[in-house]
Amino acid sequence: MNASLLLYQTGSLLRVRREELRLTLADVSRRSGVTIAQLSRIENGLVDPRYSTLVRILEATGGSLDDIVVEPLREISLSDALHRRDIGRAKIERSGLGESDVGARLGHQDRQGGDTTAERARVDAT
Repeated sequence: MNASLLLYQTGSLLRVRREELRLTLADVSRRSGVTIAQLSRIENGLVDPRYSTLVRILEATGGSLDDIVVEPLREISLSDALHRRDIGRAKIERSGLGESDVGARLGHQDRQGGDTTAERARVDAT
């Protein structure tokens, strides 16, 4: 797995945990002894934290290493990816929400009670 991606995913999991607990970076900093700047860099995947630092952050948020385990990405072939893309596009088109069918999408928004006046004006101007 790409090391940068792993750092980003780990940091994102730490941020989600902190936000779920409604804690600020300052709160976690006070509890863990890790500076706000360092916490921010870790959450943004910009640094590779030491194991002891991760443990202190997790202890400060009541978490464990299990909470930040990143599952390896499953590789798929290009043909599978293109096939999945085509299936997704077809679903969007059938629902009338696809970008290629502006009229259907706006009609759907109208039926849902949305205000489409401004967007209709932009579409009519083009």
